[in-house]
Amino acid sequence: MPRFSDRELGMTRKITRRDFMDGVAVSAAGVAIAAAVPGVAQAAPGTHGRGPGHGHGHGGHTQYPPTETGLRGQEPGSFDVAHSVRNGDFKPGSIKDTRESFDLVVVGGGLSGLAAAHFYRKAVGPRARILILEALDDFGGHARRNEFRVGRHTLLSNGGTVNMDTPSTWSREAYRLVTKDLGVDLKALEATVKPNAYQQYALRSGTLFNSERWGKDRLVIRESGESWASYVTKLPMSDASRAALVRLYTTTEDFLPGLTDAQKKATLARMPYETYLREKIGMDTDALAIMKRGTNGLWGVDVDRVASADAWATGQPGFNGLNLESTPWPGAGFTPLMQLAATEGDGNYYFPEGNATLARLLVSKLVPHAFKERRLDWTEAPTATARYANLDDSDSPVRIRLSSTAFQVRNEGRHGATVSYSKNGRSYRVRTKGVVMACWNSVASYIVPELPADQVEAMRYGVKVPLVYARVALRNWRAFANARVSRVSTPSLYFSSFGLPTVTEIGDFKMPHRPELPTVISLSATPNLPGSGSARNQHKAGRRALAGMQFESFEREIRDSMARSLSAHGFDPGKDITAITVNRWAHGYSYEYNSLDDPALFGPENQRPYVKARRPVGRIAIANSDAEAFGYTHAAFDAAYRAVSHLV
Repeated sequence: MPRFSDRELGMTRKITRRDFMDGVAVSAAGVAIAAAVPGVAQAAPGTHGRGPGHGHGHGGHTQYPPTETGLRGQEPGSFDVAHSVRNGDFKPGSIKDTRESFDLVVVGGGLSGLAAAHFYRKAVGPRARILILEALDDFGGHARRNEFRVGRHTLLSNGGTVNMDTPSTWSREAYRLVTKDLGVDLKALEATVKPNAYQQYALRSGTLFNSERWGKDRLVIRESGESWASYVTKLPMSDASRAALVRLYTTTEDFLPGLTDAQKKATLARMPYETYLREKIGMDTDALAIMKRGTNGLWGVDVDRVASADAWATGQPGFNGLNLESTPWPGAGFTPLMQLAATEGDGNYYFPEGNATLARLLVSKLVPHAFKERRLDWTEAPTATARYANLDDSDSPVRIRLSSTAFQVRNEGRHGATVSYSKNGRSYRVRTKGVVMACWNSVASYIVPELPADQVEAMRYGVKVPLVYARVALRNWRAFANARVSRVSTPSLYFSSFGLPTVTEIGDFKMPHRPELPTVISLSATPNLPGSGSARNQHKAGRRALAGMQFESFEREIRDSMARSLSAHGFDPGKDITAITVNRWAHGYSYEYNSLDDPALFGPENQRPYVKARRPVGRIAIANSDAEAFGYTHAAFDAAYRAVSHLV
């Protein structure tokens, strides 16, 4: 429950027109919504061109998706058709044959779908005609760009996928795509991050202990270099709770004495991390309360549903005394295996807009006039302006059709297929020689009627992780400087934390980082239901809760969290906040198998549901990171390469 009134939080203050509209202006909810907003271009498929008025600035459209605020990500209305198909009550009406014929149709315009189009052109030739259908109003899928303009400053942030992990573990195809085809110089990219940008301000990390849970709001700061023994004396909890926290971070005790390395890992693979913390470390509920979300960022669940072995491999505390070897074990999760295989040369490969840069680079190669620059360089991508009116250009061999949801994909004889989709409340059909399903497995299971029953079951096994990435544009960050904090953990509130951005300088883009200048704050949440059983059940519960939240609820949580933490240091949520974008991903990360819930992880790979789910059916192939059960960009690329290899 917020401590401040709506008036104190600034809930009654208008921010921007787009924010006030709650992000629905260009959704796929139907013609009626779009028509109600002046200036939103309406067009039937296949009618876009490069005539007068097109290709300049924002491409002739009033809305420019990266700058839209309010409720974004999977924006309102974008999933209506898919849900209706799932529920069995979708009525397509009269389906218009567009008389368009393609070599390839890709269902899904995320990184996997864009990469599939790229790989197909490499295999078949640049003249291949390709159509990419994307249900959202922007390309890139979860690789989403958030852009704000505050005064003369442009602020960028990721609205989804953050960075590129451990390239030493990538496949040859994924590595070549990024470094050769897209031309990204990883070492040069690493140098664009300025790790010492905030050094002169001596910023630290803080934790907010909120009044509902701890009696009163209290921001506790851990000083740089401060020992755990000193830090815990500030925490509003018992001596026993404090001692357990010190033990967690400093212990060298072997809690599994007499066991071999393999036996220890086998034990930890079957033991929830929460059990380890309670039984081995001696942590009580209060001590657990401030670190139970430490596993959220990777798995979307708390410590109650992450295996202790996986927690150890990804750097969670409490295992120093076990002296475990950095080697795999039966039932190991994919993320831990990736971390164990990482080399010292793996750095921080981060763009200011996250991996949306990779999406932009792919689009610039696929659609000739999507950007002003004919061939977009990776250093230019953050400041380049996309021409959305040219994405579905009839003169381009590759076309991207946004706000278009496929509702049926079917083989038509040995040499082709048809794809039916909905756009602006109308139904259309196109023909193609082949299809790559680069959408979620669950969606594919409902719209490809030829799938055998066991494959449908396998496709519906995994449950995507629900996520919320909120981005807040501030006029300045003086309150952070006054408090001398860069990030604040909020373990008992809706969002897990909030903090200042990573400072980057790439091409013409420079993230401002002086306290008197604007900045963009990042907040994250992984809706789940701890204690409700398997990770899949928790993801389902989190999705249901997320679907019922309106933008106003997110906004109030954001303003309240920041006000509780920083109002004593001069933060005024009504005056300091200029815009808010909430990236709602009810279907976020691909489901990653774990040794607590997925017995198939201990058996042969070809018997695992995600492997069965990616079997091609005739001229229909399966991509998306769901096909790898691994929610990373390079996995999305691998899935795309595999799907295209089947078709060509």
